Amino acid sequence: MDRMNSVETGARIAALRKERGMTQRDLAQPVGVSDKAVSKWERGECFPDVTLFPRLAALFEVDLEELMG
Repeated sequence: MDRMNSVETGARIAALRKERGMTQRDLAQPVGVSDKAVSKWERGECFPDVTLFPRLAALFEVDLEELMG
């Protein structure tokens, strides 16, 4: 199994968000984080909390594997 990479995961989150025409704030609000947290994820500085992945996947209408790579 491949190890998760924060830069690749962040790029995937950014791409999914942009495909849906969402701002970082649009993503942050329903997930319960700040837009600054989303920015950090997208720059690969950190991962979203593991408990947020199912919510992100549902919001983007993708399965967890696609979201996490």
